[in-house]
Amino acid sequence: MAREINYDSPRGGVSVITEKGETTTSHLLVQRAKAPDSGRYTCAPANANPRSVLVHVLSGEHPAAMQHGGQLRLQYPLSAALLSVIVTLMGC
Repeated sequence: MAREINYDSPRGGVSVITEKGETTTSHLLVQRAKAPDSGRYTCAPANANPRSVLVHVLSGEHPAAMQHGGQLRLQYPLSAALLSVIVTLMGC
């Protein structure tokens, strides 16, 4: 089942940081991520093909074992106190 995450949703804590240049890169930041936030995240820009990444949100486990492909970048350690996910989709 696909769910859409919006910046103004009651869930809150969702933001996108975009770096423009020769290649534009967007970082999706989902603060206070929990297991229900796991799933496939897709970036579908108007001028390029969509790109997807599968994200697993874990508590108390090392994230490196759960990364799929080179497109996923977890930049914060997973812990019970602070759980954030940054997903990088090249070309978005």
